[in-house]
Amino acid sequence: MTLKKIVLLCSILLTFPFCNLFAQNQISAAPVVGLYLYNSENSLPVMGDENYLLNYGFELGYRNKNLFGYTIQFDYSYLYSGIDSVLKFIITNEIEPNQAFYSDVSLSLNTIDISVIGYFGEIFSFGFGPSFSVVNRSINVENPYAFDEEYKHFEDRLASFNIGLIGLIDMRIPFSGGNNYWYFYSELKIRYLHGFFYDEGLRDLDDYDQNFVTANLAIGIGYNF
Repeated sequence: MTLKKIVLLCSILLTFPFCNLFAQNQISAAPVVGLYLYNSENSLPVMGDENYLLNYGFELGYRNKNLFGYTIQFDYSYLYSGIDSVLKFIITNEIEPNQAFYSDVSLSLNTIDISVIGYFGEIFSFGFGPSFSVVNRSINVENPYAFDEEYKHFEDRLASFNIGLIGLIDMRIPFSGGNNYWYFYSELKIRYLHGFFYDEGLRDLDDYDQNFVTANLAIGIGYNF
């Protein structure tokens, strides 16, 4: 299965619940910041002495309180991490002595989470479920000292499809009463992802695996309708 087909399948999964709208649905939007509790990319030589630690982005959510008799939550999130000047390359020839250029790395996760929700009272809830993520890793090297234009810029991109599990705890505090209202929204989410499919091209990735564990905090607003 190609990455394009996988992305299409995830899009269908995300839009499916809107075909089953009942009373008491909720939508939410929030900026997100978090930590990599574990990131397998940190062990690669291209990372040098640096590590991916922080990530940030946004999350959009939809909660259906009566989908086939369960409360189901669908979330889409985008998370990004980038590190500049990870590796330093020093030129030692006589023409450009002691000059240096650097490599930059970045990592982005486009993720869909599907959670079965339970409740602690009226404002607190928890959930567990599967997670599906398209991960894009990028390595960029700019060498302004190269004689040939072809070698002044190098970029290596790797796309992969990851599957895992999430657990969440959130809080939703209404600003007013009634059936339709705005509410304050805060969520802590732990996610584990493992890479299953890689857009390897001509690369040999037999000994390569991706594994991520993230902890993310989202604080935003939502609407109940």
